[in-house]
Amino acid sequence: MDGLPRSSTARRLRAGAGHATLAAVIALVGLVALPGTASASGTHTVKPVLNCYRENPDDSWTVVVGYVNSSRTTVDIPRGPGNQALPSRFASLPPTSFRPGTVNGAFTAVVSRADLYAGARWVLDGYTLDYRAAASSSPACPSSTELPAQGNGLGPAIGLAAAGVVGTVWVLRARARGTAGGRDDA
Repeated sequence: MDGLPRSSTARRLRAGAGHATLAAVIALVGLVALPGTASASGTHTVKPVLNCYRENPDDSWTVVVGYVNSSRTTVDIPRGPGNQALPSRFASLPPTSFRPGTVNGAFTAVVSRADLYAGARWVLDGYTLDYRAAASSSPACPSSTELPAQGNGLGPAIGLAAAGVVGTVWVLRARARGTAGGRDDA
């Protein structure tokens, strides 16, 4: 054995520092991989649009909602007065990050007839999209249209986070196997 024996505490501290460094590098790579974002700052750049609607047999409507972002960057608008779907049970449906250009089918909602007449709407970046009023100038969804699943557009972010966790676990296990195989207990 060369030199002084290493204490198990020192090995654990070094391994912990290595794991923390690895986690920081993975987090940094995740942040760099995300597209640049800008926040809405008083200028109205994102407008909600009703892509189409479908009248359901129970007198409710399925609305397919998108948006147009006229800026050249992704705009983040958190939920609140500048980004809210009403009635409140739809509050979690709209996205909070808006890519440049036109995005169709950002989310769908099944809205009752009573909610339609009570003013079901999406307020976004200073614009209000009243679903019932917008239907007069929007097409009905063709019966062959496959409607997007209801959701808020967080799928890619959740996928990126899950990949980071899986990658970290994989690297840590590989390191543990390498350390266990090269141990010198003499």
